[in-house]
Amino acid sequence: MNVPSRRTTGFTLIELLVAVFISAIMFALGYAALGQVIAQRERVQSQQRALDELQRTLRVMTLDFAQAAARPVRDPLGRGLEPALLADARNAGGVSLTRSLGAPVLAGAGPALQRIEWRLEDGALVRTAWSAADRTQTTPARRRVMREGVRAFGLRFLGASGEWVTEWPGIADRDAGPAEGRLRPRAVEITLDDGSLGLIRRVIEVGG
Repeated sequence: MNVPSRRTTGFTLIELLVAVFISAIMFALGYAALGQVIAQRERVQSQQRALDELQRTLRVMTLDFAQAAARPVRDPLGRGLEPALLADARNAGGVSLTRSLGAPVLAGAGPALQRIEWRLEDGALVRTAWSAADRTQTTPARRRVMREGVRAFGLRFLGASGEWVTEWPGIADRDAGPAEGRLRPRAVEITLDDGSLGLIRRVIEVGG
């Protein structure tokens, strides 16, 4: 008696190859999509870190100018006085100022003062703070890189006449008599060309 043949159940080799091929395509598409999501998240996080760092930098700079004191200081070599706020060729594009810390050193004394400098060095915006206003070459200083990747750092100063100038002090200071070296601008315009965030411009009112 002849037994009817039965077809073996399962997948043929071609069917398996097709299934593997389709699975590989799906995995590749999924991996590419996942990679794009991860890359996008990293870009967003990087931009957020850059924004946070820039905001912190501008906040510190705003406090420095808001607490600027009308107090000239002795230059580090003791040969003369520097203006309360100085930004000219001698500062090579930076700015230095006397800042009031608000708290007196001794009872009945004036507020504690320190000298602050902002400068662009090799693409990094650097803040240097000396522990005393009348510093010498051995006065301790704290140097801090506030922001890297800065292509340019520009400053303009609003004088009492309402005119913006790129150096301070200006002509008016030479005619100030007893107040020479003590004049401060009404405001400072900060311009930063940031490698990540582009061009940023901020106007800061100067204290006093």
